[in-house]
Amino acid sequence: MTDRYRQPAAELSNEIKIEKSRFIASIKICISEEEAREKLKAVSEEHRQASHNCWAYRIGTEKVREYFSDDGEPAGTAGKPILGALHMYDVTNTLLVVTRYFGGKKLGVRGLIEAYGTSASELLSMTGIVEKRRSVRYVVVMPYDMIKLMERLLDSCEAPREEQVFEYASEVSVTCSVPEDMAPQFESTLEEWKNTGRIRKSQLLSS
Repeated sequence: MTDRYRQPAAELSNEIKIEKSRFIASIKICISEEEAREKLKAVSEEHRQASHNCWAYRIGTEKVREYFSDDGEPAGTAGKPILGALHMYDVTNTLLVVTRYFGGKKLGVRGLIEAYGTSASELLSMTGIVEKRRSVRYVVVMPYDMIKLMERLLDSCEAPREEQVFEYASEVSVTCSVPEDMAPQFESTLEEWKNTGRIRKSQLLSS
């Protein structure tokens, strides 16, 4: 099993016009279904005058949860092709909403499927995809003379530098994320350091 997963590089919106109707696709990055629902509510409120706010999401990095809604469009013509675009780009932690402002001309079942699918796919191609790794988060408290050793350990365990937060007081604490498959190596070294009195404590924050 890989510890890697894919998600959009950024939140973005894009509008296309098809047969006088406006289709506005919006990507939101979410780490929980609760966050997805909150962001969906915000988009729907922003476009409360729209004919439809159709959507799909995929959430999670190990067990992926997914759902979609046609929001009043004929069954299977909107939410499902949006979800299909998320599958095609193999992304998770993603809510994709396609808002439609009806332009006066009906598109038919096939036309709707193509319109919603195209709108979703075009936006995913624009935003770009990044590969990420599942990680475990820690906080470690240590004396100042351990900073360099801790930095070397973090580098050897491929811990992202942008997710390392050092705080300096009477002692130094670092909050960091370590890739899931490197966690055993990291924890083993921390345990050795604790047993020899080189660090004061380490704590697992999340996994």
